[in-house]
Amino acid sequence: MGSKLPDELWLEIFDLAVEDADLFDHTLPNSFSEASWFKTLYGDWSLRTAHEAVNNAQRRSYATKKVGVCTLFRGPPSFQRTSQAIMSTCRTWRRLGYEFFYRFLFFSNPRNIQRVCALLERDKDLGWRTKRLHVTRYFAGGGTTMEMTQNALVSIIRHCPNLKIFVVNWPLSNTLRAIGDALCTYCPRTLRVMHINVPTASLARLIFMLQCLPALVTLHVEFDGTPPEQINLGAASDLALTLPSLRHLSLRGPFQDFLEESIGWNMPSLRALALDFVNHRDDFPDLIEFLRIHGTQLTFLDLNIIPTLDVSTILDLCPLLATFTFNPDWRIPSWEQHAMPASAQVRRPHPNITTIGLHHLLYAFGVGYAATYDKIDPYATQMIRRRNDINFAALNKRNFPRLQRIRVLNTTLLSDLEANNGPSQQCYGRWERWWRQCQKEGIRLEDCTGAELGTLPMDPEDETDDEESVVDEAPENQLTSLRELLMECKRMNAQRESDVTPPALRMIYAGNSRLS
Repeated sequence: MGSKLPDELWLEIFDLAVEDADLFDHTLPNSFSEASWFKTLYGDWSLRTAHEAVNNAQRRSYATKKVGVCTLFRGPPSFQRTSQAIMSTCRTWRRLGYEFFYRFLFFSNPRNIQRVCALLERDKDLGWRTKRLHVTRYFAGGGTTMEMTQNALVSIIRHCPNLKIFVVNWPLSNTLRAIGDALCTYCPRTLRVMHINVPTASLARLIFMLQCLPALVTLHVEFDGTPPEQINLGAASDLALTLPSLRHLSLRGPFQDFLEESIGWNMPSLRALALDFVNHRDDFPDLIEFLRIHGTQLTFLDLNIIPTLDVSTILDLCPLLATFTFNPDWRIPSWEQHAMPASAQVRRPHPNITTIGLHHLLYAFGVGYAATYDKIDPYATQMIRRRNDINFAALNKRNFPRLQRIRVLNTTLLSDLEANNGPSQQCYGRWERWWRQCQKEGIRLEDCTGAELGTLPMDPEDETDDEESVVDEAPENQLTSLRELLMECKRMNAQRESDVTPPALRMIYAGNSRLS
């Protein structure tokens, strides 16, 4: 290479180009992660959840690695050539490029799991660079079976001893034992984040897994299927787990047996708890007892639950909470006893809560499914709306002196409001009343995108020229700066030695081009 640049500078340039640093954060999206509007192929507005945005970010990062640098340096290439964009430029770029090609693996096609497994078998060093392994939901096909996919995934884990983030969005039914054993054998000290979907009957296996993963910082478990009437945990029932690093615990589905088992565990670092009971209504676990043991240090508590809970007691047990979410469809007796909105509706003002999130609320504004149900059972609808009003009135500075924002979290509700162009005429008064309350209290009222509630997306022709220039100017400036930096590197490197990619490496590049 004629005029060399330090490896650190090349790595910095590549890092700016691929934009994947956020993918290695030791957290997962939660109910407060912002959704975003986008236009569908049919020209309609739709909401992209934070989970979908993470998947798109991984695909976009792969596309940048394959296309972005090559486009700037070589002009418009064919797809086969773009897959070699970084690593076929020169020996230095190939050596440094491995870190960016393999530091995360994202699969949305089961056949690609087997292809990459073969690559890692051929080159044992590639897996050492992998920090994140993410398998999103897919439909099996193309000659693959669950057993083949399981074996390939286990083999990939075996080749990734530095794995820190493991995310699988499809149910680990018959594969839980094999995959769990692989995680516990090959990366027990490095794994920081785990997102898995397990059968409710496999609780014992899950507990044994957690015993072997003491470095976990974030754990999300989705439980699949109806829990058995009597679950036999065997030796797992006597395990008093210690999870010293666990800060974020998130459970979804029929998690009652897991939560009750975890009451006796030692989790000294736990700060965030998120519970989504989905549409289950019966056999809710003893959350109050859990919070008596683990609630004193919580700063984030997310309760997406249909059965009514004792909010006043929960708030008393969690004095350090800064963020709290609940279901305003609940009938909270201690809140209904007071005249709305003058009296204090909690036992005592909560000193630390700054943010409150509201789940459900589907009936509040007379749009979507709730508008139809209102015609079928208007009495039930009115009762729910009255609870919404009482609960919202309690969200004031008297009860929460430090409250700064209230966020409506339901993406379905926001989509229905967009389709209806706002609340129904019957419910517009509620909309205005809630707005006036927040304005008077100095509280920001938001929707699930982080915008003020009532801010609906607009087509480009509805926006002002000033708004368009502000939106379009910043990305172009950033892209221009990156082009200039890369072109300068190209000029400095113009005399580099020629480098021909060996046939064996072409197979690696071609396999990598199919990762996403």
